[in-house]
Parts: sequence; structure tokens; C-alpha cells
Amino acid sequence: METQLQTSDIIQNPGRYVQELYNQYAAKLLGHIFEVVKNMNIAEQYLIAVFKDVPNELNELSKSEVNSFCYLQAMARKKLTNFFESVNDCAVADQVPATANPNNKYVGMMTLEQQLVFCGVYWHGKTITKLAAELDKTEETIKRVLKECFTTIRNSSR
Repeated sequence: METQLQTSDIIQNPGRYVQELYNQYAAKLLGHIFEVVKNMNIAEQYLIAVFKDVPNELNELSKSEVNSFCYLQAMARKKLTNFFESVNDCAVADQVPATANPNNKYVGMMTLEQQLVFCGVYWHGKTITKLAAELDKTEETIKRVLKECFTTIRNSSR
């Protein structure tokens, strides 16, 4: 369920919009962050950091085509990149194989191409379009590879 404030309401009362986002999504986002960090105090600190940045992201969050919770998750992932050693293993920039990281067994199970795409999109927050341009591939190829990544993760979780 998306918040019902109009763009004009957001401009006039941004604090109310942030409060509504918090009321609606904080518990789910905290759960998402906790699953990553496995420590409630740390998870709460990341949640606070995300919501402190929300006022800077109101233009994006208020767009009708933006799913607020997904956007908040992306904001949290960006904050959490410092938490993960596995981000350093994602060698999107120089395109060398990622070292299998015991903290992220799934990335280690992926092919080089899958690692580049998954890490670029999920950990580094790059768009499909930007990653396609960087890797000199079509957007359809990037989407296909990303789908393969999630299939690898899903199948190895069983």
C-alpha cells in the first residue's frame, strides 16, 4: 500500500510524508536490515540512517512510478555496502573474477558474468541500463543474467 499524499502535499509538509513512510515501512525495512546484519542494535542504527536520508530523496520517492518500499530497500542496501566484505569481491569495475567469500556463498556459486551483473545491480545499486553500457551488453542480456543469478540463489537455498 503506497502513501496517499500528493506531490503538492509532500512539498508543503515533507515531515508528514516521512512520518507516513516510517509508519508504513519501518518495521518491514528493519526486518530486512536485521536479516543482513543479524544484530538488532546495528539494524536499528541502519534504519535510522536510512530515514535520516529520506528528506533528501523526496523527489524520487514522490514519483508515481516509484515503489516506496523498494526505494527504501535500495537506500538501505547502499548504506549496508560498508557492512559487507563481499562488496569488495564484486569486481565490476575491472571485471576480474570475484573471490568466493565465505560470507556470501551465493556469489561464489555464480559465473563471472553473473557475479558482475548481480554485484553491479544488487550491491552497487546500478541500473540495468548503466550496467549494460558498462559491460557492453544489451539490457535484455543483463536482465536474463540477473534472472539466472536469482535462480542460482533460489536453487541453492533448497
